[in-house]
Amino acid sequence: MQQTNEAIIAEQKERIKKTMEGITCSLLVMSGKGGVGKTSVAVNVAYGLAAEGHTVGILDVDLHGPNIAKMLGIEKKMLQGSEHSLQPVEVIPRLHAVSIALVGYASDQPIIWRGPLKTAAIRQFLADVEWGRLDYLIIDAPPGTGDEPLSICQLIPHMSGVIIVTTPQDVAILDVAKSIRFAKELRVPVVGIVENMSVPSPAR
Repeated sequence: MQQTNEAIIAEQKERIKKTMEGITCSLLVMSGKGGVGKTSVAVNVAYGLAAEGHTVGILDVDLHGPNIAKMLGIEKKMLQGSEHSLQPVEVIPRLHAVSIALVGYASDQPIIWRGPLKTAAIRQFLADVEWGRLDYLIIDAPPGTGDEPLSICQLIPHMSGVIIVTTPQDVAILDVAKSIRFAKELRVPVVGIVENMSVPSPAR
């Protein structure tokens, strides 16, 4: 008998819960606006943790502008797997990645999806990717406080924290306040704020 959509979602949420039991720390990297270097921060955090000997996964949920694969140099690789099972791509030992850019979409092909489809894709990634045991899962979200970061915070039980990326411009700093409020309302701790592209004041 064919499962109802509600049953499928409930089953996925159970698989997500089981997967997250093998992940010690989950960190969402987000920003209030685009162009502040959020993905660069996510990649560097992931590489840095792996270099220290931690096992790390990096999940790209920026579905409309997935850049993780390009930045990691794995854009020509593909996710492998079967129904309810996806194997992340190895970047270096102890660092694996998942992105919609690794499932066969052409680099110039737009993802024209509304909210429910995006939420379903994120839920499938969280439920089906077989990370194994991880010390850290770094999640790169698109700018803003919309469907993607909201889905992550609602689907992952006990998110460890949020890293917010900004630049010194007033407009970017204004958007940081929204990101902080977002995290507080979802009861996810802000574990760091990174100000990119800052120029130190000259010594007097």
